[in-house]
Amino acid sequence: MKKIILIASCAIALLARENPFVPDDINVTTLDSTNVSENAPKLDRVIAKFPSDARELVSATFSYKSIDGSIKQKIVDINASFDWHDDIIISSQSPVTTQATPALDVSVTTTDEQTKQAVAKQAAPKPLSVPPKIEPPLKSVSFMDFIKFDIFNSKIEIISSDEMIRNFIINKPDKIVMDFSRSSDFTTKTIKIDKGPLKKATIGAHKGYYRVVLFLDGNYHYAIRQSGNGYTLTLR
Repeated sequence: MKKIILIASCAIALLARENPFVPDDINVTTLDSTNVSENAPKLDRVIAKFPSDARELVSATFSYKSIDGSIKQKIVDINASFDWHDDIIISSQSPVTTQATPALDVSVTTTDEQTKQAVAKQAAPKPLSVPPKIEPPLKSVSFMDFIKFDIFNSKIEIISSDEMIRNFIINKPDKIVMDFSRSSDFTTKTIKIDKGPLKKATIGAHKGYYRVVLFLDGNYHYAIRQSGNGYTLTLR
C-alpha cells in the first residue's frame, strides 16, 4: 500500500504545473488588464432651443460622470439676457493662449528719422468714428394708402397719420391688437409676412375706426410710443 501511494505522489508531482495561475497556452490568452471604462463619444457641439417666453439665462447645470463612475453636477452662473430665437451652442475647444505684442524698441535698432516717424504715428489723432449704418427693414408692407409697416428684428415701425385709440395683447396665439381712428369701409384683409417677429397681419374696418391685429411668432413684452411718422412698436 505504501508503494502504491509513493508511486501516485511521484506521478502527480511530474504532471503538476509550476504556477497554476498561468494559463496553459500563454500565446492564446492575454494577460493585459485595465480599469479604464469605455467613454462616450467625444463632445463636438450640442444645440439647445428655448421657448418664446425665455429672456435671460440664469445658470447652466451640467451632470457629468466622474472618474469613479459616480454622477456629479457642475453649475455655471451666466446671468445674461439673450434672444430666444438664437441657438445656444455647447462645444468643446482647447484653451486659447495669448501672447503679448512686443513693445516698439527704437533706442538701438532704428535711426533718428525712423524714431520720429514712430513717435508721430503713435501721437497721431485717431480717425473720427464712422457713423452707424441705418438698418434697412426686413420687409415693408402697406395697406391701401393710410398705413404701412416696416418690420425689423425686434421692432415694427407703423407709419400712419391716423391716431391710435387703444392697444392690447392677447395670448394663445400671441397677437397685438391696435385700433386706429378713421371712418372707412373696406373688406377685411390678412397679409402674410413671416419676417422678424411678425407672422401675419389682419386689418378690418369698424364703425369709426379700423383694427390691426399683428400675429407674433412667440410670447413678448411690448411697448408703443409715438414717432415722427406714426408709432414704434418695440418687442422684447
